[in-house]
Amino acid sequence: MIRIIVVFLTLVFSNIFHTYSQQGILMGKVTDAETGEELIGAAIIIKGTTKGTITDFDGNYILDNVSSGKQIILCSYISYETEEVEVEIADDKTVNVSFELRSSEVSLEEVQIIGRKNRESENLLLIEQKKAAVAVESIGARELSAKGASDAVDAATKITGITKQEGTKTLNIRGLGDRYNSTTLNGLPIPSNNAETKNIDLKIFTTDIIEYISVEKIFTANLYADFAGANVNISSRQFTGRPFLNIDLKTGTNTGVFDAAQFYLQDGPGFWGFNDFEPTYSLQRYSFETNWNPVERNSAPNLGFGISGGRSFAFPGSKLNAFYTLSYDNEYSYSDYMERRVNGSNRIRKDLEGEQYNFETQTTGMINLNLDMRKHNLYYNFALLNSSDQELKNLNGFIQDLAETGGLVRRSDFERTTLIINQLLGRHDFNKNILKWGISYNNVTNKIPDRRHLTLSNIHNGVENETFKHFTNDNESDYFRYFHELTENEYAANISLEKSFGQGSGENNASGQLTFGYTGKYKKRNFEATQFNHDIYHQARKDSFFMNQDYYWVYVNIWDIDAFLNDENLQNNEFYIRTFFGNTIRPQTYIGTQIINGVYGLLEYSIAPRLLATFGSRFEYVYQSVEYVTSENPIGGNGDFSELNILPGFSLKYIINDKNNLRLAASKTYVLPQFTEMALFLFEGITETSVGNPRIYLSKVYNLDLKWEMFPGPGELFSATPFGKYIIDPMNKFVMTGAANDFTYANTGDWAYIYGAELEAKKDIFNFKTTNGTGKLFGSANFTLMKTLQELDEEKIATETVTSDGYVINANFNTKTDVLQGAAPLIANAAFGYSSDWNERRNSFTSTIVYNYVSDRVYLIGANSFGNQVDKEVHTVDLIIKARFSNLGIGLSAKNLLDPDIQRIQENETRSLLVRSYKRGIKFSFDISCKF
Repeated sequence: MIRIIVVFLTLVFSNIFHTYSQQGILMGKVTDAETGEELIGAAIIIKGTTKGTITDFDGNYILDNVSSGKQIILCSYISYETEEVEVEIADDKTVNVSFELRSSEVSLEEVQIIGRKNRESENLLLIEQKKAAVAVESIGARELSAKGASDAVDAATKITGITKQEGTKTLNIRGLGDRYNSTTLNGLPIPSNNAETKNIDLKIFTTDIIEYISVEKIFTANLYADFAGANVNISSRQFTGRPFLNIDLKTGTNTGVFDAAQFYLQDGPGFWGFNDFEPTYSLQRYSFETNWNPVERNSAPNLGFGISGGRSFAFPGSKLNAFYTLSYDNEYSYSDYMERRVNGSNRIRKDLEGEQYNFETQTTGMINLNLDMRKHNLYYNFALLNSSDQELKNLNGFIQDLAETGGLVRRSDFERTTLIINQLLGRHDFNKNILKWGISYNNVTNKIPDRRHLTLSNIHNGVENETFKHFTNDNESDYFRYFHELTENEYAANISLEKSFGQGSGENNASGQLTFGYTGKYKKRNFEATQFNHDIYHQARKDSFFMNQDYYWVYVNIWDIDAFLNDENLQNNEFYIRTFFGNTIRPQTYIGTQIINGVYGLLEYSIAPRLLATFGSRFEYVYQSVEYVTSENPIGGNGDFSELNILPGFSLKYIINDKNNLRLAASKTYVLPQFTEMALFLFEGITETSVGNPRIYLSKVYNLDLKWEMFPGPGELFSATPFGKYIIDPMNKFVMTGAANDFTYANTGDWAYIYGAELEAKKDIFNFKTTNGTGKLFGSANFTLMKTLQELDEEKIATETVTSDGYVINANFNTKTDVLQGAAPLIANAAFGYSSDWNERRNSFTSTIVYNYVSDRVYLIGANSFGNQVDKEVHTVDLIIKARFSNLGIGLSAKNLLDPDIQRIQENETRSLLVRSYKRGIKFSFDISCKF
């Protein structure tokens, strides 16, 4: 790792410390002469030289080391007339030169839409990164489009140190999984859409509604402190520029579906993904709305459409900007699938192989309104996002003591999530004082309406039969229907007052800024789950055609389960329905409450002309509780904790020269356990079952970052960031000691640490001009190298998990220390592409090949002689082609071209065994759009 860092720094270090004399500084602002609106990305150049810069997001610029004497300053911006002015530059003096540009006759709509207060541009986001007092990494809509990102998950994984955690819908950032990260939308929190995760599945945020995504790996006092990896903030798209209407049509396919002789899904859900099904309300009637039998579907090409638009409405002294979008996408996929359960002595307890069918939908609607009153701005965001995921697994094989020949497990899932977001935000500029505020109400509903699980065994006379199998005689939960509904309401509020002080005018020219603020949220989650288990009555029957000497088995055609599991046979007592509470329809429930109130102070101060310090402290009160009634505790129980945290943080930024920054940051944060980790609630999968721990509590984290960054030219970046984290009382998921070998959660040791380095480069390799346009070859790459270690203390777990009713968790780890779950020692991303434009930038073409690599990482820590489960390394390659001809856009993409096996192994002491394997398939897509 050290060798790689040295080589990387050697390649660019000679560019850092160029000499410069005591020269003058040029600064100012560029605005539209007619509207007064700030122009972002306007070029400021010293005439006759190559020295220059571009304006930031507020239209401001600063140019260091300008040679003394008379200089002619040029200011240019696309679709505006170029202006020049002569100024006198004196040593060690600052000259303020502002420009008011007038529109030229050329109308370049595409550029104008991007250019004004719009953070979709990669170049402009790098300007913000360079100017920011605290390190932040962002990726905008234009870069997302070039790299083929279709949603926020794809977007985030293009940023250094971020991977998608395999087998989940969450991210891993700097080796830290879901519980160590947080998610916000426009700076306000958003709830999770999954009962088992802290963060929302970012896949439901399509790029249609994203202006840019920023990843805040450095804690500052204005952020909620419940993270250690990073806070991922999604900024929703806002309208700027000229009115437009865009219509988009998409189609494509996943190559996996070509391997399926027939394509099956469960009965019930439809094309749009808005279905809902109610459970039965009587154990004496079989009144479920859906059938057991799979239905054959035509795996038609993937389809999608979208419409978006925006325009402004002028009023005296103000302007109302409106943006809206509505889109729908779906995807069919298929894969061979294998899953095993293996014990520590290498004995396979379950060995299942078969097919996995999927159909996913995503519907997104958003309205964004901005009332711009120059110094006072109001924003309202409304979004409705509905996602659905149908999954059917049809697996055959061996199940110890249950179906040792010809076993069948069929599991069909339909999961639907609806998220409603309401946000109202304001910004008010009172000269050197800026007031910002925001309030939000979010509602998320997550439903699994009628999961169907079935376990069958082969015939007992030793004859293999692929069509007829019998119900097992082991456990009534081998055949069940499961319903759950999660409803979460979250209210949040932010307010801050920023006061600039020192020389100059306005927030950007002041030598310091003092901020005081409050952030708070109240979250209430209600979760209900009911499982209807089927108890088959094995008895002698006239129509039975196979007989074992001990039992008369119930045989069924595996493609016609409804021929037996129906109301007629229920009335004839051929089987019975029971819940986890026996003969009573009573849901398992938990109610989670979270209250966070934080106040903070934050000081940004220019200690020296090139040294900016940010000091802050946050006082945050946290209360979290879970009340539950489950089959594990029918009379009910609870878990709660509360704590007042004092959370300091500081950041130093040293401006080496106009192209290089050096940053240092340190902070203290904490990490909360999730509601499901606290509730004594049993979650059952095909090969694993997990249960919560009411005595789990928060972890505290100390963070340290050192970052060097160089900006050689517009859109270009080199950076290196060593980092480290020390975690007190880390939390883990592990196998607890017991006959069932269930998984649980606990604070598994006193300490854990992470250290590593991030390296990033973005470079325009070659730029050229043609008779009527420009072109370039560009490349980018980032690497993250990490090492992690944590303590595993069985005595600590046993001591801290004892409840009043005698419940205790015991663990038997294989080692006293181990790596952190989900931490990949090496993560790499790279992109290489070509882009060009012509015909006054009305036409453009971009082609990009994107590569991603994630090394082996631990999925589950071993215990009770079970070895660690490890997700194996994955290489992916995507190809994206985009073209625009005036108002017509065309896109082609091929994702996951290598289509590697996604594998998980269990590393037992004597050998490693494969426990999960499947493929994602290659996804081809084509889209066409028209802008009016």
